[in-house]
Amino acid sequence: MRSILLFLISPLFISAQTAFISGNDTICDNSSFDAQIKIDFSGIEPFAFVYAINGVAQPPSPQTFLNPYVINTSEAGIYTLISFSDANGFGSTSGSGLITILESPTAIIHLESDTLSTINPIANFVSQSMGDVVLWDWNFGDNTENMDTEDATHIYDTTMSLYQASLIVHAFNGCVDTAMRYVYVVNASDDESYWMYRPNSFTPNNDLINDKFCLEFNSINEATFLFKLYNSLGDLMYQTNNLSELECCTPLYCGWNGLHYKTNNKLPIGRYIYEMYYEEIKGWKHQEYGVVNLIR
Repeated sequence: MRSILLFLISPLFISAQTAFISGNDTICDNSSFDAQIKIDFSGIEPFAFVYAINGVAQPPSPQTFLNPYVINTSEAGIYTLISFSDANGFGSTSGSGLITILESPTAIIHLESDTLSTINPIANFVSQSMGDVVLWDWNFGDNTENMDTEDATHIYDTTMSLYQASLIVHAFNGCVDTAMRYVYVVNASDDESYWMYRPNSFTPNNDLINDKFCLEFNSINEATFLFKLYNSLGDLMYQTNNLSELECCTPLYCGWNGLHYKTNNKLPIGRYIYEMYYEEIKGWKHQEYGVVNLIR
């Protein structure tokens, strides 16, 4: 009698179907790779299962012969199994998996102009990146040494015309992001080549040194020009659609003197934001933003 009972019990024990879900993976939300959850099966293939994320059932998975089975996912939460079956029927489930998604920073490069002239091939890079950034890695695209400051100034070699600069930002949580900007260096002696130089500060104190904000440029369609300047509150302080009004050392103007465009009052010391629109003679359109420091 005892041998018969063992015979009846043993097949049930050997063929018991189980599924165990596990995993503890962390990825950044901009990762090109998915996080992974693993399910190990005990039973006879094929296997079928339904899993839940934070208790919410997901669509039933198709039958699989893979053991273990890997769920590739980018959704955060606790993963559990709701049901499982193999070729012989339903089985038991156990375990859980955890997926954590970290918020990535956003790398943003601000450049007053992406076009430099050979007479002044200086690029002022500003990081306007968002997120809990703790490290900046600037690559200027010309085989020079990288810089790890938040903002960076770089002088380009005038023997080449096109560079690809990049910024990699690292957040406190270990996530990273990358931004790219092309920088053009054009020959200022070429009448057909576009270039524009705009300063980032001026001192309108009548000492005859850097008293006015002015632009140096070449090959621009003046009829398309518009320049507006705002204070930190977003109030319009100065505007013009006359490019000659801002041209450096023209007989009548020679730049902006730091006065309010309506009241003619002196503007206070501070940082001002400008936006500028224009087209090159060859038709290329530009929409640029920048900062100018007024120092008295």
